[in-house]
Amino acid sequence: MSVVNLIAKSACAGLLPVTIGDVTLAEVDQGSMWSVSPFQGVEKDCVVALKRVGIAWPEVGQRSANAAWFGLDQVIVFAQELPNLPAAVTDQSDAWAVVSVSGNSQGVLARLVPVALRVPVGTVMRTLVGHMTAHVTCVAHDRFEVMVMRSMARTLVHDLTNAAEALAARGALGADI
Repeated sequence: MSVVNLIAKSACAGLLPVTIGDVTLAEVDQGSMWSVSPFQGVEKDCVVALKRVGIAWPEVGQRSANAAWFGLDQVIVFAQELPNLPAAVTDQSDAWAVVSVSGNSQGVLARLVPVALRVPVGTVMRTLVGHMTAHVTCVAHDRFEVMVMRSMARTLVHDLTNAAEALAARGALGADI
């Protein structure tokens, strides 16, 4: 009987980091991620239970320190463990690829997303990146995190790389976008 040793790989293993011009693409390890969707009628109880362990429920389209809005009555919580919650809770830790776009991040993403990117830090947008459904979070004035399904990691890196190369090819003109 042979023994098989499995090696865990991140979604963007071998693809990132990469720097093109003044843009850096890097994989983000979010650690444990949990989808939390409160059961109907007990939403406040769920928010209170999370607050007791230091997790703030974010407003629509926002990210708190350890949770991000993810859709109607759904958030993604970044925590090792969660208390018992009156909610549907699923482990999403290996389901997503998260890529940080820093430098002229707005210039790169403007070529791929159909939304305004001049938003306050902490804004979460559910949108398309190219042809992929994504969650795009503004984490600093020059840095966004783009989250897509893990199976789309290679495509995301490809599209972001192409956009960064197009921006770099424009030279100084692209810096104002």
